[in-house]
Amino acid sequence: MILDTIQNAYLYKALGERLSIGLEYISNTDFSKLEMGVHKVKEDEVFAILQTYDTKIEEEVRLESHQKYIDIQYLLQGEELIGVEPLTNQEVLLDELEEKDVIFYKGSASKIKLSKNSFMIFFPTDVHAPGIKIQSSKKVIKVVVKVAV
Repeated sequence: MILDTIQNAYLYKALGERLSIGLEYISNTDFSKLEMGVHKVKEDEVFAILQTYDTKIEEEVRLESHQKYIDIQYLLQGEELIGVEPLTNQEVLLDELEEKDVIFYKGSASKIKLSKNSFMIFFPTDVHAPGIKIQSSKKVIKVVVKVAV
């Protein structure tokens, strides 16, 4: 897991061509001109999901991980807590790897604050639970760039 601000995105380009493409995308795109939804960046290797939602209490979010795609989660508006833990022996609640590239887990996680203009990168070994409210529920706008492993 990586947490940083958009100003430092260039530091992570050496992690691979596709991750570099995803980081360039979040650094250089004017998201105010895009509609909510899925946007192709490089075929099925890199795509972005622009979304808005209200943050929730921790009990309403689920821990998850992905195996086919790395997540770059970039916050455009608002702030949220994201639960994070290394993938170890978490109890599986729902396995949707084949259909949706996601496994949901039971349990809790340490929380990290994600603020406007910051991003987190989640690898297949990172369990995460995004969208947790800070004090009260707030609207966030986020882009999640999915990068093929």
